[in-house]
Amino acid sequence: MDKTARSWCSPANAAAARLMPWLLVCFAVVYYSLYARAGLNLGGEGGTAGVVAMRLMVGQRPFVDTFLGYNVLWFFPVAGLFELTGPSYLALRWYFFAFCTASGLLVFFVVHGQTRNPWYSAVPAVMAILVPGMLFRNYMPFLGVLNAFLLTRAFVMSRQSPGRTLAWMLAAGAGLGITFLFRIDLGVFCTAIFLGLAILYPLGEPDFQRRVGRAAAGAATGLVLAWALHLPVWTDAKARGYDRAFLEQYTGWIAMIAVEFGRQMADLAENDRPPAEAAPAASTAPISPVPPISPISPPAPAVPEVNSWEDRGALARVPLSDTIRGRKWIHKAFAISTYLPLLISVIAIVAGGIALLAALVRRDPVAKERMLYPLTVLGCALALLPQFLFFRPDTPHLSEMMVPFLAALALIVWECGRAALACFAAPLPGGRDPATATPDPRRGLKMLGGATLAEFTTLCIAAAAIYLSLGIAKESAGSIAAKKSVSQPFRALNGVDVLVRERDAAWLAGLRDAVLGHSSPGEFVMCLPYSPMINFMTDRPSPLYNLYVDNTTAGAGFMGDFLALMAEKRPPVVVIDERRINRNDMSRFSNWAPGPYRWLHENYVYFGRYSRNEVFVRPDRIRSPAAPEAISVSD
Repeated sequence: MDKTARSWCSPANAAAARLMPWLLVCFAVVYYSLYARAGLNLGGEGGTAGVVAMRLMVGQRPFVDTFLGYNVLWFFPVAGLFELTGPSYLALRWYFFAFCTASGLLVFFVVHGQTRNPWYSAVPAVMAILVPGMLFRNYMPFLGVLNAFLLTRAFVMSRQSPGRTLAWMLAAGAGLGITFLFRIDLGVFCTAIFLGLAILYPLGEPDFQRRVGRAAAGAATGLVLAWALHLPVWTDAKARGYDRAFLEQYTGWIAMIAVEFGRQMADLAENDRPPAEAAPAASTAPISPVPPISPISPPAPAVPEVNSWEDRGALARVPLSDTIRGRKWIHKAFAISTYLPLLISVIAIVAGGIALLAALVRRDPVAKERMLYPLTVLGCALALLPQFLFFRPDTPHLSEMMVPFLAALALIVWECGRAALACFAAPLPGGRDPATATPDPRRGLKMLGGATLAEFTTLCIAAAAIYLSLGIAKESAGSIAAKKSVSQPFRALNGVDVLVRERDAAWLAGLRDAVLGHSSPGEFVMCLPYSPMINFMTDRPSPLYNLYVDNTTAGAGFMGDFLALMAEKRPPVVVIDERRINRNDMSRFSNWAPGPYRWLHENYVYFGRYSRNEVFVRPDRIRSPAAPEAISVSD
């Protein structure tokens, strides 16, 4: 521990370090209670978590009977929660708010582990609590910070006791096992960091040989423990017959990444082609109907000019030019928060890597720890980057990465600020009196280095401040923005008891009543392309194996699949959400699925429109005159 760290170990600061976590918990509980009942997103992941958990409760098997999209721990605890409380939307919200609180605490512990300053460490922790990431997906930031916390203590922080170090290595292995059981891709990335740290652990240390053995033993036992945590799930999978599907998640992740990477490259190449040569998206190909089921032959949809990635119907990354040319500050802030963390990460990795290498060559364990600690936290944050940058470049997925990234920024600011102050405070050669000091060219280099570090520190602080201004204003980032303008109560089944905006209350009630009035408990209600909350709040099961579909995932066989499912399940009610699910007109259901959309108009009764949601009722279930069309709101 260096002088700066020791200076913060006074009794007063030790007492603050013990008290601060409790203050953060109290702050989080009060803050989240302010908007625990605010808002209801029909296309949010809360509906998916609720519907899938209810399927698991009645014995459906993961992967075989119901699509998960993630690994089993994403849904098993929710099913356990519902066993205690009954299916409850408010219980589900508080369950995820607990993860938000845990993430904020871990940010505090991660930053405090390096700085030993409880007051400074509380700043990024409060920011993480204020903007905790998209609600109902708060596992992601939690896992990022959890791995940062465990890995830094296992392989980076100096320990006097080998036994304590090995215990932390085992804990890090357990963290990997838990991470895999939530998200395999995140587990893979964190495992790479785990192994890299195990290799670095003995390098540059005076007790090299002993640390080699300790690192090998800790890494091996940690990985064994990560595997052992899978045994209860594997036992259940073998007993219930979903073991093969469970295993294929792990063996198939490379192929999945390769396919998605190919799509990204195709999208980028599409931008460089002249419009005449651009290939249409796969989802716009003519769809073959199934004659015995459908009496119509759907027309081939018109193929629009494809001049950009967005024209293909995918969710496009915001252009770099929006950092300057964005129409509003919120647009500029999102563009800056998309690209500035990338720039900061590159600079930090290159400069920190060089400094780390120098510390290893000098065999300086103190300097090694000082450099490796923020790099480890940054690596855990960047493990969440691919899902945002390449697959869903939007505010919700950015907010997940930014929770651990805020911890990394705080550590980078701390180290750079301290190094900059050291440069400026370097003693003058020949004494403290400038008149008697001898000229030294290195003094100028130190001043230049200090100025550069100060500029980079300012850039990191600006990145955190700009992101906070974005996240606190966006409901999709999990912040209190959800409370804005909500005043009207709305109630439905499964514990849905929330406050919504006045303009939303009427159409939500109309939609709820339309579904409940034309279907009976246990009957299927089809919601496309993605509105699982309708199923959850009306307690009507979905016939869909995968609750999510859009123009980029449907494929050319969607028409046939749709007709077969309609013939088999015969849902009395179908709800079509006509929103631009990927922020472009191509991704409206009626544009990318004209065949199913026309089939519904010709075979079901168009009952009414509630905001963007169009309700179709099977003719034999019409029980009242068609409801008046609600006023549509913009996307």
